[in-house]
Amino acid sequence: MNLSQLISGARPRTLALGVAPVWIGAASAWGVARSRAHGLPACAWIAGGANCAPSTTRMITLMLLSLGVAVFLQIAANFANDYSDGIRGTDAHRVDIAVANRVEYVTCATESGEVEREETLDYEELHAPTRLVASGVPPRAVLTAAVVSAALACACGVAAVVITGYWWLLAMGVVCVLAGWFYVGGAHPYGYRGWGEIAAFVFFGPVAALGTMATMVGTLTWPAVCGSVLVGLVALAVLSVNNLRDIRTDAQSGKRTWAVRLGARATTVCVIVVIAIVMLAVLAAGVFVGVHGGELAHLTVGWGFCAVLGMVCMLLTGYFTCFEVAHGEYMRAMCSLSLLALWLALAFTGFVLAL
Repeated sequence: MNLSQLISGARPRTLALGVAPVWIGAASAWGVARSRAHGLPACAWIAGGANCAPSTTRMITLMLLSLGVAVFLQIAANFANDYSDGIRGTDAHRVDIAVANRVEYVTCATESGEVEREETLDYEELHAPTRLVASGVPPRAVLTAAVVSAALACACGVAAVVITGYWWLLAMGVVCVLAGWFYVGGAHPYGYRGWGEIAAFVFFGPVAALGTMATMVGTLTWPAVCGSVLVGLVALAVLSVNNLRDIRTDAQSGKRTWAVRLGARATTVCVIVVIAIVMLAVLAAGVFVGVHGGELAHLTVGWGFCAVLGMVCMLLTGYFTCFEVAHGEYMRAMCSLSLLALWLALAFTGFVLAL
C-alpha cells in the first residue's frame, strides 16, 4: 500500500468529525479552568483532579492527547471498515457500479483515423472514497494500518490516564475500539443492522466531547452536554448521507442501514430535519447572547466575534447542505457537513467562553 492509498484510506475529508467534538470539549474545559484560576491550588502534573487549577501547559497537553485519541481512532475505524467490507464483498458492488456509471464521450478522430475516447466522471465519482481492499490492496496491509492507528490512539489514551489518574478512561477507550471494529467487523456487525447512525451520534458526540472535558478538568457542565449533542447530530447526519449514497449497494449486500430501512426519500427528510435542529439550536444561543449580553461576565469583543462568525457561517453552510442532500449531491453534502461541524465548534467556543 503506497502513501496515496494510505492517505485515501484514512478519509482525511471526514476527520473534522473527530476534531469538532474534542474542540467543543476543550472549549468547555477552558471555561471551567478559568473559573478555578483564583482560590484553588494548582493541579499536580500527575493525578491532578477536579478540585484544582490546571496549568495552561497541562491543559494543552491533555487537549492534544484527547485529539490524538479521537483522530487516530477514527482513522483506525476507517481502515477497519474498509477491511471488513472488502473481505465481505460489500465494496465490490460499489466498485463495479462506479465503473458502470462512467460516461464516455467520443471526442475526435486522430490523423490516423483511430477514435479517441475520453472518460468523464461526475463530482460524486471523482470524490468518492477509494475502496482499498476492493481495489486490489492486500487486506493484510489495510488491517495493519487499522491496528497501527488504533495503537497510536491507545498510546495517547494511556498517556492521558497517567497524567490524570482517571483509570476509567481505559474502559472507555476499550469500548471505543470495540465499537470501531464491530461496526462492520465480526460475525454480527451492528452497522449491518441499522445501529451505525446511533453509534456515530454517541461516539462522535457525547463520548468524544464530554470525555475530553472530563479528561481536562474532571467535571462536566450543561453547555458542554448541549454542544456534545449538537455535534453528535452532525455526525449522525454525515453517516446518514453516506448511507444514502450507498443505499443501492447496501441493499444488495444485506446491509440494513437506516437509509435502506426507511428509503431514500424518508432518510433525506430526516437528514434535513436534523440539520435544521442544529441550526435552530445555534440560532437560539445567538439570540440568548444578544439579549442577555450585558449580564454575561466574560463577554468580550473576541468571544462575541467567534460566536457570530461561527453562527453565521454555520447557518449558511447548513442552508446549502440541505439543498445538496435534497438534490442527491451526497459527496458535496458530506464535505459541507464536516465543515459545518467545525463552524459549530467555533460558534460554541464563543458562546461558552462568554458565559
